[in-house]
Amino acid sequence: MSRTDYVSQFHDKLANAMAPRVGQTLTNRDIQKILLDRYPTLKKDAEWIQPSDHCRNHTCKDACRCTTTDDAIFDRVGRGKYFVL
Repeated sequence: MSRTDYVSQFHDKLANAMAPRVGQTLTNRDIQKILLDRYPTLKKDAEWIQPSDHCRNHTCKDACRCTTTDDAIFDRVGRGKYFVL
């Protein structure tokens, strides 16, 4: 499995966890807490679930397939801060 595939497998759970937060600006720490509160079994994979990998206006190497598309979950608004789309 490629890194992109591995990161992409968490997209739906991250999107579901963020759905009630649409329109809010959150930090990396906020996002991780919200995600793990909803899906505690993801704790072992938390290092692979980064908001920067799911951004419409920012990309990283091996990011989720949603990056820079309308399926993205976030807009990066500053270092470690993300607006939930």
